[in-house]
Amino acid sequence: MEGNSIQNEGLRFVRGEEEEIEATADEDEEILKRKILCHPLYGLLIETHLNCLKEAYCMALEKLKEAMVEPLQETASFINSMYLQLKEVGGSDQSHRETSSLP
Repeated sequence: MEGNSIQNEGLRFVRGEEEEIEATADEDEEILKRKILCHPLYGLLIETHLNCLKEAYCMALEKLKEAMVEPLQETASFINSMYLQLKEVGGSDQSHRETSSLP
């Protein structure tokens, strides 16, 4: 029984040390975050980072626009071509009617 008691005490000691190490690591992380936030160039870093994201977003939108414009232009061209052809067919049919209705 005494052996189990010693093992339990040993485990508690190890767990306690692990918790202290984790607490120290968390404190170190918080200190590092504060140092970074207080750095005089931190604002410039954030601004530059955001501008980079904006540029990438604008480039992606431009590529999307280019990808959409070409099919729309092709569609408009096709519709205009079909309209002209139908107008010609309808126009020749109408002129045929006019000549056939003459007395």
